[in-house]
Amino acid sequence: MARDRPMSHRVTARPRRVPEGFTLVELVIVIVLAGILAVAAFARFVDRSAFEARGHREAVRAALRYAHKHAIASGCNVRATVDAAGYRLRRSDSCTGTADFNTDVRRPDGGGAFSGATPPGVAVSGSLDIWFDSGGRPYDAAGGAALAGPASVSVGGEAVTVEHVTGYVH
Repeated sequence: MARDRPMSHRVTARPRRVPEGFTLVELVIVIVLAGILAVAAFARFVDRSAFEARGHREAVRAALRYAHKHAIASGCNVRATVDAAGYRLRRSDSCTGTADFNTDVRRPDGGGAFSGATPPGVAVSGSLDIWFDSGGRPYDAAGGAALAGPASVSVGGEAVTVEHVTGYVH
């Protein structure tokens, strides 16, 4: 009779072990690519003028939109002035006329006057001097007539426009 070997001595084929992890070449390639992307991203942050221009342009748009909404909500005429020096919002004291824009519009957060200076290096071409009535319609501050067409000013190379019928700012 043949004796069977005990199971502990049986020879079995072991599965091949698959290497886990990354090779050195793969790691080096990933590090080099990450470095290239970091340099490209860093270069965009070094020149802040594009960010300053966009930030000021959005601040001007926000100021004009606030002037429009403040005129509608308060029933007072609100004047918005944008030029190379900056932007400023003023309102009429009496809420009845257009000639006395001598009170600063306050910021909604309770801060100071709703105004801002143009940052250095940001170009503002042209100027915008309008006022909004209690219905939100824009008027030319110089002549007092309703705007005949859209009014715009260039801030950082892009236009900020106020539509002539609705007062929509874009």
